[in-house]
Amino acid sequence: MDGTVDQSVLDRVIRRVVQVAQPEKIILFGSAAQGRMGPHSDLDLLVVRDGVDALDLMGEIYLNLRGVGAAVDAIVASPDDLERYRDSHGMLIREALREGRVVYEAA
Repeated sequence: MDGTVDQSVLDRVIRRVVQVAQPEKIILFGSAAQGRMGPHSDLDLLVVRDGVDALDLMGEIYLNLRGVGAAVDAIVASPDDLERYRDSHGMLIREALREGRVVYEAA
């Protein structure tokens, strides 16, 4: 493994997340975004969506990702959450915004 994410797997994950969540944006962060994936790495996603219950949507996302061929950790946050926590130490939102890369943006 060369440390990079398999693009076909990432594309499949993004398609399934978009299908169920209809997000404004998806940000890939963590080791996959930094090209440091190892054999036990997962895909860390920040799914930006307004006007939904984050926990309910995360449950729907995980159900839709069954059998996708990759371990995925997804966090759902609203645009307001991004603003509120963008500079908060210890928050994954801060890490995602600083070190992640946008892998999907609604038209």
